[in-house]
Amino acid sequence: MIKSMTGYFKGEVNYQELRCSVEVRSVNHRFLEARVFLPRQFQYLEDSLKKKLRQRVSRGKVDINLQLNGDEIHEERLSVDPNVWENVKSIVKIIEQDTGKEMQVNMADLLQVKGLLAYQQEEKNPEDYEVLFDTALEKGIDGLLEMRSREGESLFKDIAAHIGELKKLIERIPEYRSAIIEAHGRRLKKNLENLEQTYSRDDPRIMQEIGLYMDRTDITEEIERFGSHLSQFDHLLQSNEPVGRKFDFLIQELYREANTICSKANHIEVTRIGVDLKCEIEKIREQIQNIE
Repeated sequence: MIKSMTGYFKGEVNYQELRCSVEVRSVNHRFLEARVFLPRQFQYLEDSLKKKLRQRVSRGKVDINLQLNGDEIHEERLSVDPNVWENVKSIVKIIEQDTGKEMQVNMADLLQVKGLLAYQQEEKNPEDYEVLFDTALEKGIDGLLEMRSREGESLFKDIAAHIGELKKLIERIPEYRSAIIEAHGRRLKKNLENLEQTYSRDDPRIMQEIGLYMDRTDITEEIERFGSHLSQFDHLLQSNEPVGRKFDFLIQELYREANTICSKANHIEVTRIGVDLKCEIEKIREQIQNIE
């Protein structure tokens, strides 16, 4: 069954007396664009969490917010890397010796030194936090995919209804084949009369002209291709794989065939049906923009 790219989930995960809230939002996007928001001291996990997300989600703009809850928030402390700090002091001392002046170093200057200050979690095993965030991510993805599936069911019903209308419309066109030929015959007769040309209904040249016109206006192939594209739509609607991009291609093909049918037939009733075809196709186009 098709899945939507829109979804939302919010929940909480517990592990080893640790608690983490997870919030996932997803909207439609041409490709997969993922953002993971973590506490500052765990931002090094961002890439690995994104990699796990890509294994289960193929399209959409996805934001995942993982935050510690309860007392865990207050156990975060700011620490100084002793090696970096000794390096900073030695640099300051060298500069003072060279210039003969005492340097004035404030907190703002120190905050600019990369790696000097770092946030750490007190008295907790870092691996426990990694398991906590992994578990929260999996739960968030599960919830997101569940909602995407529900949204996909709704999209399936809407698209299937529009496909049904397209089938009814395209099946009406062949009944105008005789009317199309007769209309051309009348136009040909009127043109000959305007030229004051005498002709016989059985004149080979007239029959040849009508035959050529029939070849130019034959829309049998376009109708067959249109029906084939609709069959592909039916098949893809049942797929469990991401099919959004394939739908984009099929919509373009349906629209192209509808335009060709209208231009080749050159008949008012067929044109009206063609307009209805395009309206239904546009409705489907709007829906598939949100399919994964």
